Amino acid sequence: MPPVEEVNNNKPEDPPIVTELKVIDDKYLAIEKEYEKEVNELMKKYTAKQKPFLDQRKQILTSPQGNEESDTGTPAIKGFWLKAMQNHQAFEDCIQEWDEPVLEYLVDIEKIQLDDDDHSKGFRLLFHFAENPYFTNKEIKKEYHTEETNPYYGDMETKKIVTTEIDWKAGKNVTVEKIAKKVKGGGAKKAKQKEKSKEKEEARPSFFRDFMRNLEAGMKPTPDMIEQAQAMWEDDDENEDDFDAVIDLLMENDFEVGCALRDNIIPFAVRWYTGEAAPEEDDDDEESEEEDDDDYDDDEEDSDDEPPKKTSAKKKGQSKPPKGNEPAPKQEECKQQ
Repeated sequence: MPPVEEVNNNKPEDPPIVTELKVIDDKYLAIEKEYEKEVNELMKKYTAKQKPFLDQRKQILTSPQGNEESDTGTPAIKGFWLKAMQNHQAFEDCIQEWDEPVLEYLVDIEKIQLDDDDHSKGFRLLFHFAENPYFTNKEIKKEYHTEETNPYYGDMETKKIVTTEIDWKAGKNVTVEKIAKKVKGGGAKKAKQKEKSKEKEEARPSFFRDFMRNLEAGMKPTPDMIEQAQAMWEDDDENEDDFDAVIDLLMENDFEVGCALRDNIIPFAVRWYTGEAAPEEDDDDEESEEEDDDDYDDDEEDSDDEPPKKTSAKKKGQSKPPKGNEPAPKQEECKQQ
């Protein structure tokens, strides 16, 4: 196989007419970049006009109610942000039961561009927490570093996702569960060992594990990352050994959830809290689900006389692409605000 340089050198040159047309393309693209710059400036102007309303919302939500001590980040409406996120389809399988008490201490969520002059470089989400019994962080920062990889298609690629490390208080880490170690043997000896045996911690699905984490192209996925990605693929054996495919899938899914916060929940959190903003399911979708259920029942009846087969159950809480967006939309469809 010839060297890469030789292959590149042997690439046929464009005909003169194509070269001339490409010059026109480049001039058009230059104007497009000017347009994008003007749009960024316009967005900065109107974002500044909108910010006082978000500040006012925060002030109302965090106002003390009576003389009672608050056990929530939003005393005016307990668990405001938790419910707003739960009502969005992007968080349908992301927030677990054990995450809920922690997220009730969420005070506010902010969105900030990494570069005000170039929104294609990504954005930052700031999660503000009240003092709580779970971790010491008052703020958790999550950054999406992106870049435009194809200006002719508007293709955006997430290069890395960086999240503040959570400083969990002793025994309060909700991303793990304690499992008692098995003791071999029996009788009095087993009882004595059981008293002395310590519990071991095992990872479990959690908003703070599956969303509040670092991801970067080229990194080696952890076992729980592989398991989570596997739950997203319809084929149980698809790409499980392809580490790049695992990370790409998790980053794409994470980016979509981040966009849901930035573009939907943060601007209109009240409507997501009430559920008014949630799209209604189409009648066609409901009929399709009923048909799937009927097909499943028929399959069950047909297999009554057959020996049971091993099935791979999806682990509860594994993230999936947002409902109604399958296959997952390309990243460029997420507005760069």
